[in-house]
Amino acid sequence: METMNEEKLIKYLLQESDSEETKAVQEWIASDAANQKQFEEIKWIWDSSNVLLEKSDMDENQAWQKFTTLRDKKIANNPQQNQRFLRSNWFRVAAAITLIVVSAWVYSAFLPQSGRAYFSSVELQSESTHMEVQLLDGTDITLNRNTKVTYSQKLFANERKVSLEYGEAFFDVKRNEAKPFVIQSDRAQITVLGTSFHVKTYENTTEVIVVTGSVQVEIEGRKEILKPDEKLSINQNTGEMVKTLQTNKLYNYYVSKKFQADRIPLEELVATLNEAYDANIEIAKVELRTLPITTTLEYGLLSENLEVIRETLNLKITQRGGKIIIE
Repeated sequence: METMNEEKLIKYLLQESDSEETKAVQEWIASDAANQKQFEEIKWIWDSSNVLLEKSDMDENQAWQKFTTLRDKKIANNPQQNQRFLRSNWFRVAAAITLIVVSAWVYSAFLPQSGRAYFSSVELQSESTHMEVQLLDGTDITLNRNTKVTYSQKLFANERKVSLEYGEAFFDVKRNEAKPFVIQSDRAQITVLGTSFHVKTYENTTEVIVVTGSVQVEIEGRKEILKPDEKLSINQNTGEMVKTLQTNKLYNYYVSKKFQADRIPLEELVATLNEAYDANIEIAKVELRTLPITTTLEYGLLSENLEVIRETLNLKITQRGGKIIIE
C-alpha cells in the first residue's frame, strides 16, 4: 500500500492544496480501498474535531469530553478493527491532528476574529463611525466610515490577502518577508512587506498614499513603487496611474482624529470637512477658495470647527437652505 505525505493530506482537508497536490491525493485515495478507508477514518476524526472548533460557546473540557465520546463509540462498534487502528501510525497522526485542532480551538478564543482568517475569509465592515481592527498577523487597520474589507491569512498560503470592497482604510502592516501583504482594490493590486499607507476607492478611482516604507502597485502588468509622502491615483477604467507628492495630512483625519492644515487652500479643508461630516459647506466667494489656512481642528463637533475657521480667517459663516455658507 502506497503511503501519502501527511502534510499533503492535512492541506487537502484544509482545502489549501494546489492543483497538483489535490490531484495526487485524489489519485492516492482512488488507487486502493485501504487508502480510501484510511482517509475516511482520518477525515471522520478531523470533521468531528472541527465541530468543536466552530462551537465558540463550548469550553475546553466540554470539547475534550465530546471528542473522547466519539472516539470510544467508534471503538465499541468494532473492537478488533479499532484496536488495530489504535496501534497504527495513522491513528497516532490522526490523534495528533485532533489534539492540535482542539488546542487551536482553545487558543483561538484569544486571537483576533477568533482565528477564523486561518481557515476562511473574514469580513470587516464599518458604517456610521470608523473602526479600528487588528488582523490575525498583528497588522492594524483603521476603516473610515462606510468601508468594507475582507481578508484571509490561511495556514499554508504564501501571502496575506485583503480585498478593499469600498471606502477607505489605513494599514499599518506587520512585517513578514516570507508572506507579502496583498490588497486587491478593483483591478489594482497593492503589495507590501511591512509599511503604513492609506488606500481609498471611490467611483472609478483608487488612491494610495504611503506614510512609511514602500508600496508596489500593479494594474494589468504595469507597476509603480511608492515611497513616503507619494500618492498614486489609479483610473480603474483605463489603467492609467498618476504619481504625485502628497502635500497635506488631511486624508489621515480618521486615523489621527485631527484635521491638520498647514497653509493649504481653504477649499481643500472644506472638502475634507464635507466628507468627514456628510456636510454641505460652500465657499460663496471665489477669491476665498484659495485663501491659505493654518490650523489644527479636532475631529469633534462640526460647529466648533467652523467657529475656529471663522475666527482664524475673520470670515462670516451662515446657514441657508440646508447649506453652510462661508463668505
